[in-house]
Amino acid sequence: MTELKDLKDRPFEERVAEVDRWVIAYASEGAIGLIDREILKSVLSEVGANFENLDQDGTKSLAQYSNKGKHLGTEQVWGARRAEFKAWTEAWVEDYERRTGRELPRVVFTDEITGEKRPSKTEGMRQFLGELTAYASGCLSFPELVKILITRRYNFGKPKDQSAEEGGRRKITFSGHNLSQETGKEKPFAPASFPPEFPLDAWEKIKSWRK
Repeated sequence: MTELKDLKDRPFEERVAEVDRWVIAYASEGAIGLIDREILKSVLSEVGANFENLDQDGTKSLAQYSNKGKHLGTEQVWGARRAEFKAWTEAWVEDYERRTGRELPRVVFTDEITGEKRPSKTEGMRQFLGELTAYASGCLSFPELVKILITRRYNFGKPKDQSAEEGGRRKITFSGHNLSQETGKEKPFAPASFPPEFPLDAWEKIKSWRK
């Protein structure tokens, strides 16, 4: 069996095949085996990611949890592709709901200043690109990546009003995110989910950026 470390200097087709297998296992079985950071980074670089463009602020950005927090870092790495991926997820949702007759859940954000509410059905989907980018850049550890991705997949279709023990959504903590105003400590939260088949389509979209 080919060692992961031996793949780093192999042709793109062999390196991308390793990532393909990783994404397929995650999408089909919910399993997340180890994916070498440098292999993922090299593959993303060949499909358009510019990790050399990350500055100190961008690196700090990618270490955050939310899409809003990751905005700067993701944009530094991907440029206009970040906005393109966002638009693609919105189109993906429309197609999914049309095909299945099933409406996807919304995450509702409240503006801290205006109090205006902003619903989103693509929050977890857009995070897929951000989390792959953060891991590849060294801003997200593999255990944290696993925890987030497994929970996103598991939470799909689970009721919000039940505990995990009752069959509801699972919650996680993330360093520095969702801090309690009373204690300053991280409070558990349920990551936004996506349908199991989404990662496969998202990965094909990302790969399509290779010139």
